[in-house]
Amino acid sequence: MERYKNLHYWLLIPFSIAVLGFMRSYYLDFLNVSFGNHVHGLTSTLWFVFIVIQPYLATHKRLKLHRKLGRIGTFLAGAVFASALVMIPENIRFARTDIDPIVAPDEFLYGVSFFDIISISGFAASVVIGVLRSKKIDEHAIWMISSVLWALMPALARFALALILLTDGTMMSFAYLAMITTPAILITALIIMYKLKRWHPAMLAVIIGHISVYLIIPLGNNPIWIDIATALFSFKG
Repeated sequence: MERYKNLHYWLLIPFSIAVLGFMRSYYLDFLNVSFGNHVHGLTSTLWFVFIVIQPYLATHKRLKLHRKLGRIGTFLAGAVFASALVMIPENIRFARTDIDPIVAPDEFLYGVSFFDIISISGFAASVVIGVLRSKKIDEHAIWMISSVLWALMPALARFALALILLTDGTMMSFAYLAMITTPAILITALIIMYKLKRWHPAMLAVIIGHISVYLIIPLGNNPIWIDIATALFSFKG
């Protein structure tokens, strides 16, 4: 437990990035977003809060409460997973209506749908394995930490856009922002493995999965993938 006593402080970093990244598009526009966005936004926010609180409880002699909240967290993770899946069709709807052709061009919206499938699956796998290995402290902690990394890219890209807008007001496509910011996630996973002194499968999965970020533009311009994504994730009526 001793090695994780300050983990909650470190986890405040991705939590802060998530809040600041979605401040403009979600929190400050709270009354105008769709119900689906609310479900995903609120459950994701609660998940980040949950991930910060849990290591604090575990390392400050509150294991009983840690376990109780852990059971609730399992259902919360399920809600994050389900709501994230429901949000994928919005990418296709936005692509077909050209809602924001500068920041979110069609090639990004179609291409990021592929990454969303990878990241949502990675998140789910991390939580499931983390729960199954709850009696092995190190394994449980690393797999739960990896769930944060799987959920971070959308917030990180938006956080970068917010910084750019504050400095010179330039609008930039999320496709390029994702490629620019993803190395921060890859480096974090590498640092964690360096600290662990081994190639941990949770972090290796994060690295391999996030390489698909660099397929967003090629896939977004690929007519075969566009047809597949449209068939899978668009709904008529």
